[in-house]
Amino acid sequence: MKQPFEQTEKSRVAMISLHTSPRDQPGTGDSGGMNVYILSVAERLAEQGIAVDVFTRCRGEGASQVEDLAPGSRLIRVQAGPCAPVPKEELPGLLPDFLGGILTHAAVDDPRDARNHPPYDVIHSHYWLSGWVGARAKEIWGVPHVTSFHTLGKVKNGALAEGDRPEPPHRVAGEQGIVRAADRILAPTTAEATNLVKLYAADPGRIRIVSPGVDRRVFAPQPRDEAKVRLGMAGVRLVLFVGRLQPLKGPDVAIAAMAEAVRMAPEVMGDVILAVVGGPSGAATGLAEIARLERFARRQGIAERVSFFPAQPHARLADFYSAAEMVLMPSRSESFGLVALEAHSCGTPVIGASVAGLRAIVANGETGYLLEAREPTAYARRIVTLLADRALAERMGRAAAVRAGGFSWDATSREIHAIYGEVASGRAA
Repeated sequence: MKQPFEQTEKSRVAMISLHTSPRDQPGTGDSGGMNVYILSVAERLAEQGIAVDVFTRCRGEGASQVEDLAPGSRLIRVQAGPCAPVPKEELPGLLPDFLGGILTHAAVDDPRDARNHPPYDVIHSHYWLSGWVGARAKEIWGVPHVTSFHTLGKVKNGALAEGDRPEPPHRVAGEQGIVRAADRILAPTTAEATNLVKLYAADPGRIRIVSPGVDRRVFAPQPRDEAKVRLGMAGVRLVLFVGRLQPLKGPDVAIAAMAEAVRMAPEVMGDVILAVVGGPSGAATGLAEIARLERFARRQGIAERVSFFPAQPHARLADFYSAAEMVLMPSRSESFGLVALEAHSCGTPVIGASVAGLRAIVANGETGYLLEAREPTAYARRIVTLLADRALAERMGRAAAVRAGGFSWDATSREIHAIYGEVASGRAA
């Protein structure tokens, strides 16, 4: 019998994303770059002739159980626990029910002869919760399991900010088990591949480095003044922060850096404001976190210079990136940093922390700056430098757009397609 991914019969992939749906708004709750990744890859794999089903947990979206994402790609909502939002710390208890829902749906939905085929040719899980489900489905169906972690518990615990809770031991143990059992582990950077080997004793032969991409049809350089008009922000210069409002991402560092830059060079900063775009993580602490940041801006004396925007539709971010003079990313940890890539694709420099994910995107001194220090003063100096030297900022913006040209979702999906073929055919690592 011919192997899947090398035959005329359409191959089928089960993507698993339990805790967040590709339809969720990035920048709120637990939604972020992973949502963009899954949706972008699923759509392009479908264009390459692979039938992709993305399984997520029903959370009361009011939509049908099965929804088309693109021709050949579906989103399947599985009920596990209440069809409503559930705190993330309670999700591990719902894993068996979620697995059962996937198995039930696959048993009644498989269009092929179940006696000769499992319902899917490859399982691709995203995040450790989904990895647990993927590992069990592999055992039941007898098909290979590819996993993408997107973030690693041990790495996050090594970069905790004040106020952040450490990742629980059961997450780290779950990741360890998935690392041992997965046929392939996709890492976005060489740095994450190294962490998988050093921190989790992963087999290097099972790791494949696949960079995420960017849609350059959406994220492309636009005239800055026109973008500002579309945002209703004409007449000011814009420094931008985009991301979930949590200590790990450093929105407080961005606000403090803005205040320090105003004190450092008031003549340069006269018409500059900081736009903070994103929502908080977790419904319970959400409003409290926004209120805390607003109070912090008042204490810093720049409340009138900080504008908070809710999480935006993904394509809408292109206007923010294009309107901005620069994007600040003072994160304690980034697996990849899709915000930096999208900003670069719009021709915007990035001032960020020198963490693994950002080092894969930002060329220090060429497309922006990467800082070892987390002190706001270090960020303030770079903010003033770029605002005061327009020629430098424009040169960095042009270099940023060129660098982003080396990333695309088409390339990402082709590499993943090849990896599916590798594991489905049983080729050795």
